[in-house]
Amino acid sequence: MKHYWSKIAVALGPAIVMVAVVWELVRTNPAYNFLVEPWALSGYETDQGWTYFAVGLVLLLLGLAVIPKRSVEIPYSATVVALAVVASTILGLVFGPATVSITFSGLIMALLTLITTMMLYRFFKSLVIPRVPALDRTIVRLVAWFGTFFGLFFLLSSTVGKSTVEMNMGLAIFLGTGLLGLYALATSPHGLAANRVLIFSSVLGGAVIGMSGGSLRTTLLDAQTAATGVSAQYKDVQVGYGWFIALFGIIILFVGSVALWATRRDIIIARTRAKAQRAAAEKSAKEIQESNEQYAREKAAEATAVAAPAAPTS
Repeated sequence: MKHYWSKIAVALGPAIVMVAVVWELVRTNPAYNFLVEPWALSGYETDQGWTYFAVGLVLLLLGLAVIPKRSVEIPYSATVVALAVVASTILGLVFGPATVSITFSGLIMALLTLITTMMLYRFFKSLVIPRVPALDRTIVRLVAWFGTFFGLFFLLSSTVGKSTVEMNMGLAIFLGTGLLGLYALATSPHGLAANRVLIFSSVLGGAVIGMSGGSLRTTLLDAQTAATGVSAQYKDVQVGYGWFIALFGIIILFVGSVALWATRRDIIIARTRAKAQRAAAEKSAKEIQESNEQYAREKAAEATAVAAPAAPTS
């Protein structure tokens, strides 16, 4: 039942985000005593509203791709991750500015280094250690993790530290979502990569919607100035129901995607444990059978030796 409702939430959440385009996203405080026009703006009258719609559409398509049971198959999951990265890049190119300025402060570099280190460590843990068991030691893991982290941080600090880089919006989104996609693919169980990307995407979508409140208020003030030559004060403009509806949809999606991921993870872990136990039982049964056969052969050899007539003596 939990699995069933999580699927409904994964599909319903993005649909609610898309519906926000028909609601008021920003409005002037009803207690404002001066006449201004327009008094409020609906989602379809703003670029932000259509951005909400596009975000909801991408999340809906991603959610529908994750809902089927076959999404835990590694090839299918990897394909969904790749399509999510492409869709996010296209979304940024269409609805975002042409360029974005990225200042590589200490915090930004630390976050980039942390994400990259975790991704590389996942690859090391899942691909290298199983092939080289001698590296499966705590000291080796610690040296690999911290060595990678400080090495990458030093590399970023010495190359782009404290500088501001103008980057194409599409390229910036491609690099960011690409890193998250690789991290999702590198994390075990690998079949849940698409589920993880859905969780990451819901968080990113919530951040886009949550941080758009200021730009919505500015958009309404600019529209008032263009229409009448005067505008309300910034403090007298507030986000409308549409903004809260969109965030509510994101919350439903996030809860549903986490529940779906947790349920499938438990199923995969249980199946893996059962498979390992079955393999151990089969191995033990085979060893017991071989031991019984060996014992039977030894007893047969002893019986043959006793039954054989003694050799005649002269």
